This record gives sequence, C-alpha cells and structure tokens, in this order.
Amino acid sequence: MSRAFFSEGRRLLLRGLHLLGTRAVILVCLLLATTTAVSSGRNLWLAFSGTIAEGVVVRQSEELAADWQTPSSGTAGSPGAGIQTAAAERLYRAVVAFKDGKRPFEVLAEVRGTVHIYPLGSKVEVVYPAGQPGRARLRAELPDLWTQAGLLLIATVFGAGTAYWWWTLALRRVARRRAARAPTSDL
Repeated sequence: MSRAFFSEGRRLLLRGLHLLGTRAVILVCLLLATTTAVSSGRNLWLAFSGTIAEGVVVRQSEELAADWQTPSSGTAGSPGAGIQTAAAERLYRAVVAFKDGKRPFEVLAEVRGTVHIYPLGSKVEVVYPAGQPGRARLRAELPDLWTQAGLLLIATVFGAGTAYWWWTLALRRVARRRAARAPTSDL
C-alpha cells in the first residue's frame, strides 16, 4: 500500500515539475538556496565579527496597528454596509542611542509590542559591521546562532543537490543530442 502510494506521489510530482518546466523549477530552487545562504551567512558574520557597543534606550517610538481580521460592524449594523472600521492598538518600539567613537547614533528596535519591551534607560548591546554604525541592530534581536548555522547548512546542501540535478539533466540532454545526430547503419 505505502509503496504504491509513494510511487504514485513521485509520478505526480514529476508530472507537475514537467508541466512547470524543469528549468524554471531549478532556477527557483537555486534562487531559494542562494537567498537563504546569503541571509544566514550575513547574520552569522555579523554575530561573529560585528562591532559591539553599549546602547541606552532613550525613547519609545509609537505606532498604530489596525486589526482588519476581526469583523466590526458598519454604520448600518451589517458587516458589508457603510464605512468599514478596524480596531487599532498602540505598538511601541525602542529607540536605542549608542556611540561609535565620539559620534552618536540611534537604532530602532525591530521588535514591537503593546508594552515597552525595552524599558526607558535600560542598557542594550548593539552590534554593527565595522565602520558602518548606520547598519546597527540590537544584539538581542539577532537570529539564533544555531538556527542560522542550520539554515546555512540546509541551503548549501539544497543548492548543491539542485546544481547536481541541473548537471545530470544537462549531460542527458547532450547524450540525447549525440544519439540523434549519430548516423544509423542500415543492415
């Protein structure tokens, strides 16, 4: 039962790939592997070789976020009539001040919440590429080191497998062309 299920699934998958086009699927796979590897590599590089500075939360940036998922009634009481409204909530993001040498810089936290995640006056580590404090990020908001290393490994294996797949298809294509050009001998 399971063998027939997997062989039918494999057949359907290959048929779907054929309909999409093998080159398109290979291109998408290579693009996915490349972007994942570059992103993970950049995060790992920043975590290991970035310049670390101590920052202080100087203020909170306020934003309003609307929740359009929960239905609210219109002016006439029915969901589709009148002006549509949405519940809004106030979100806070910390603004952290730090110094690179004697020049002051500020970085806005990526994480936002309905409460102050980083209270005013708290000390936060800031990490940035050497000589580029304008690209600073909060060290606590960097992705987990082992997760990034795992993603980099998966992207590398996935990219290598896709490249091998492309290479074997290219070799098959060349062999088919040679076979088509070969003179046939009549007996």
